[in-house]
Amino acid sequence: MSRDIVARMKEQGVVLGDGGYLIELERRGYVDSGSRREKVGTGRGSGQYTPEVAIENPDALRELHREFLHAGSQVLQALTFFGTREKLTRAGYGAQTEAINEAAVKIARQVADDRTLVAGSVSRTQLFEREGPSAAGHVRDLFTEQIRLLQSAGVDFLICETFFRLDEMLIALDCARASGLPVIATLSFRPKTTESHDGYAPAACARAMVDAGACAVGANCEQEPARMLPILREMRAAVDVPIAAQPAAFRTTDEIPCFTRLPQFPDALETIQIARADFTTFAQQTRAEGIGYLGGCCGCNAAYIRAMAYGLEDAVQPATE
Repeated sequence: MSRDIVARMKEQGVVLGDGGYLIELERRGYVDSGSRREKVGTGRGSGQYTPEVAIENPDALRELHREFLHAGSQVLQALTFFGTREKLTRAGYGAQTEAINEAAVKIARQVADDRTLVAGSVSRTQLFEREGPSAAGHVRDLFTEQIRLLQSAGVDFLICETFFRLDEMLIALDCARASGLPVIATLSFRPKTTESHDGYAPAACARAMVDAGACAVGANCEQEPARMLPILREMRAAVDVPIAAQPAAFRTTDEIPCFTRLPQFPDALETIQIARADFTTFAQQTRAEGIGYLGGCCGCNAAYIRAMAYGLEDAVQPATE
């Protein structure tokens, strides 16, 4: 199997990734949402959701990787989301930054066993939300360190995901470009679906991310598949690279189109969980929508990945008379 994600997307048309780790592991009791010690969902970088499970409960993480693999995932993401030193320090794990990132990649690689690719997850730092653009220099240092750790640990490519601001994403892509690793870049559109938090429309974001070196661009998290589609279509019309989509599995509203701004986040998410059939339908549409990388984000467990695998199978079945 080719270890080149770009070649895989070109050969297959659509590569099926995995789902959301932190919320699923929080539901299983291995990750702290932070809701008992601070108000989550304020838009100011609150909440914990850090990946120390990689060193504290590695078997739980290993099992979730196995579930995604069994469901049909062709990529396993190392659980390195919120894995920068600054975010881990705020959660009390800064001294274990190297150990957490390295263990997360090692666990994903053990489960992948040459059957799937392994991606390193790089997420927003939350510093732009807390301090503004003046944090750019510190943010660059944090990304540089984490990407170095992920590359050293042996990831096949990077996924820069869940960035609310284009300016922070472009810093991450610049740091990633220095590594030489392929990069998929997906923004999360919050609080509006029509623009990034720093005011750029999806089309402008897509062009900027491609210019910065991303091999595929798109959106992830915050919206369910149907609400994410208009964002993806605008991006597809603006660029020639594959589009990446990793929707959330929670129902949002016209008034609040981002699940992390809904009052149900984070402790009543079960009440807004959408049906896995919505992910099957979404997967059936992928080729027509120009999606080259398809996965899920928060709320998306193995059942949703299996549903998307079925949708991809249905999309290539010949029509019956």
